[in-house]
Order: sequence, then C-alpha cells, then structure tokens
Amino acid sequence: MFKDMAYYIFGHELDPFLQLFVFEPILITIIAVIVAMITKRAWTMAIVIILLNIIDNAIDVNFLFGGQGIGTILSQNVAFFFSNFFSMFYEFVLSFIITSTAFMHKKFGIA
Repeated sequence: MFKDMAYYIFGHELDPFLQLFVFEPILITIIAVIVAMITKRAWTMAIVIILLNIIDNAIDVNFLFGGQGIGTILSQNVAFFFSNFFSMFYEFVLSFIITSTAFMHKKFGIA
C-alpha cells in the first residue's frame, strides 16, 4: 500500500531504508495523530499504527506470495509483521511525542 503510494508520488520506487524508516513512519504518524485528534484518546494511535501495518503487510504478502497457498501467505504475513517492528517503534515514538506536547493537550484535549 505504501510502496504503491511512494511510487505514485515520486515516480519510482524508494530505497527500502527510506521506505521503512522515513516515508512510512511519517505517513502513519500523521494518520495516527489525526485519529487521536478526532477521538481525543491517545491509545487509538497504537491501534491505528498496528492496523495500518497489518493491512500493509497483508497487501504486500498477497502480491508477492499469492500463488503459493494459504499456508505461505499466513507464515509470510507473520514474518513481514515482525520484520517491521523497528519502523513501528519509530511510529509509536513519533506519534506519542507529538501528542504529549502541551499544545496538543490544550488545543485538542487529547487524554
């Protein structure tokens, strides 16, 4: 999902490092912070980050291993999810740092 988005924005595939540690964390952090501003709860950011990563992994795995059977798809989905733990950590850190500022608490009432 995010690989396709980067391709449509920049016109070519991004380097895997830039994809996992710059492009995806910034986009997912922005989406998670927007959801937190709407719901006024900080814990919803964690749910959004995990769900977006699961959806992204499922799309990538189905594209790469779709013809090899359901067992391969399930095992590769788990493997892809755990391989994204470091980038998910940065997404969690960025989003919770942004929402823990006094401005976000005063302006949007995030608890």
